[in-house]
Amino acid sequence: MKKLLFSLILFGVFGLTAACANANPPASNSFVRPSATIERPPIRSTSLDGTAAPPPQVSGKFIFAPGDGSIWLQDPASGKPTPIIKPSPELFSDAPSFSPNGKKIVYVRSSLNAQGVAQYAVYRADTVGSQNEPVATPPDAKTAYNWPHYSWDGEWIYFTASYPVPPNKQVSVIQRVPVGGGGTQTIVKDARMSTVSPDGRQIVFIRFNFDTFRSGLWIANIDGAGERELLSDQVFIMIAAPQFSPDGSQILFTASGPNARPLPGVESFRAPGCAPQLLCMFAEPAHADGLPWDLWTVTPDGTKFTRLTQIGADSPWAAWSRDSRQVAFFDTSGQYLLDLPTKVVSQISRNGGHGVFSWWQP
Repeated sequence: MKKLLFSLILFGVFGLTAACANANPPASNSFVRPSATIERPPIRSTSLDGTAAPPPQVSGKFIFAPGDGSIWLQDPASGKPTPIIKPSPELFSDAPSFSPNGKKIVYVRSSLNAQGVAQYAVYRADTVGSQNEPVATPPDAKTAYNWPHYSWDGEWIYFTASYPVPPNKQVSVIQRVPVGGGGTQTIVKDARMSTVSPDGRQIVFIRFNFDTFRSGLWIANIDGAGERELLSDQVFIMIAAPQFSPDGSQILFTASGPNARPLPGVESFRAPGCAPQLLCMFAEPAHADGLPWDLWTVTPDGTKFTRLTQIGADSPWAAWSRDSRQVAFFDTSGQYLLDLPTKVVSQISRNGGHGVFSWWQP
């Protein structure tokens, strides 16, 4: 078990570090207790300028992994979570994502092989946690799979395959397998955390620079050709969780730190007053027990960036509503809903943690 936990820490969701951040047994009323270091009060039905607003109406269903090895299904209207996969000393589950019809999920399942080495494979299950079956198993003990997701047409499952390169680097590629079974295909090299456009023509991914420990956002054709940088790895300390909007007009992502360079469409810009930029994060009041993150969008052509929040969330993961008018996100303090037309942010649940979050609506 110690080997499994150590490997999970190395291969966590944010910066390969956070997979085992919250290992306390979950409770249905407050799934993961917010850290005592979180100083910001809950944001309840207020706009970004502080104006009162009515509670949001939320439909569909959420699925999320809080970081203790379990996966939970939740009715967003009631806030009541139901365990789909429970944690155990032998297994660790993470990174769940819905199928297009909402009847299945894919996720990463970590277990120890006969040699005591952790193996990270992609599994599929229904939304009651039964019919668990492997989708893609790594070819060797060094390779780990993470961040699986379906294509919008439900025909493919995409995921990141990674293996270490001593002394301190890692090779990551985006691969996919047919939903009905078949061989693994490599789509993009030097890439992780992908999202596919609704029309199936493009793929967006994160490219990590192990020399600077920073990441950038890239887009390519669905076959990996025509790569183009949308966001330089010199702008933010870290970025994560890219998600194409259902209407295809925006790419949502989370970013840590202020933008260190001007961005198209963003009027305000202030050059960091300290260097390196990572140290600037500790020169301001802390609002979470990790580096503060916020939500951003960018158009697929890279011509317009929009900052959606200014709350300094702790390792958030976000998901779109079906109509592309709302964004739900999840961090260590709970679940929140951002209504894009009104800019209203509401806390809808205290079920939170470090992990991946997915939202399905009919």
